[in-house]
Amino acid sequence: MRPGLLSVLLPVHNGMPYLVDAVQSLLRQTFQDFVVLAIDNGSSDGTREYLTGLHNEKIRYVRLEEKSLVKALNTGLDLAETPLIARMDADDINHPSRFEKQVAFLERNRDIGLAGTNGTYIGEAGARHFDWDVPLSHQEIVETMMRRRNAIAHPTIMFRNEAIKPYRGYDSRYFPCEDYELFLRIGDKVKLANLPERLYEWRIREHSVISDSVKESFKMYHFLAGKYSAIYLKSGGSGGDREMHQAKLWEKLDIASMIIYRKGLGVYLNVNSLAGTFYFLAAAAVNPRRGFHTLKRKARALGRAIFGSETCRRNQ
Repeated sequence: MRPGLLSVLLPVHNGMPYLVDAVQSLLRQTFQDFVVLAIDNGSSDGTREYLTGLHNEKIRYVRLEEKSLVKALNTGLDLAETPLIARMDADDINHPSRFEKQVAFLERNRDIGLAGTNGTYIGEAGARHFDWDVPLSHQEIVETMMRRRNAIAHPTIMFRNEAIKPYRGYDSRYFPCEDYELFLRIGDKVKLANLPERLYEWRIREHSVISDSVKESFKMYHFLAGKYSAIYLKSGGSGGDREMHQAKLWEKLDIASMIIYRKGLGVYLNVNSLAGTFYFLAAAAVNPRRGFHTLKRKARALGRAIFGSETCRRNQ
């Protein structure tokens, strides 16, 4: 089979039963010139049987015995031979026009190397939705990352193979924030963007929302923003590897706020929307800056919707 234009990196570990919806959302895409690199990293459920049983030439199954998301991603990068590469998680859902719109966007904007999209959180059953917005322009994306926020939803990205591969892929030292670190590492050399359309549904499972790994993720956000601050903010930071520093009081409050918010998201989507809303209010009370920046981002999004912007016009 010829390589085509697009490879989709789909790392999977025990993906059933949601993997079925994820794969079907790929096969229903309006843009069909792609191959799916399904990298099974140590699944012990029916993942292997489902993927190999499809007998679909668009699905290329690769088995890794080790459970390692970073290794699965880098294996996919090594195998991809197409000009464009996209990401997806095994329990999420793509809008049917996602690939068509991202490919068209990158073809119109040759200066942009990587583009994500806006999207929607869904619960385990998919019954409840919660919209999320990311900044659209490169400058806004970088500014948001410097505020310890991930400004690009990793599973939504599509990027130029030639723009990313020279930077050696994902670094396992920064798991579970290997995506955030990669975006910071390339962001002063590769132009980033997000499409305003909601082209992705990101499934949030209640039991996985609050855990030690979530706390470690938010601590890592602060560490990485400090690590790369010399490049983006000219702050005089070293920009090199260093030990995780002792969190300052405001950092601890910010981490606590993000953990409460993530807990609220799981409750809102999977248990009770009113109870989830109380968690959101508590997160804003713990760190008012989070609430302020959220309102500011919402105001920008509203302004773009009413008055338009250069980025929005490019996508029409």
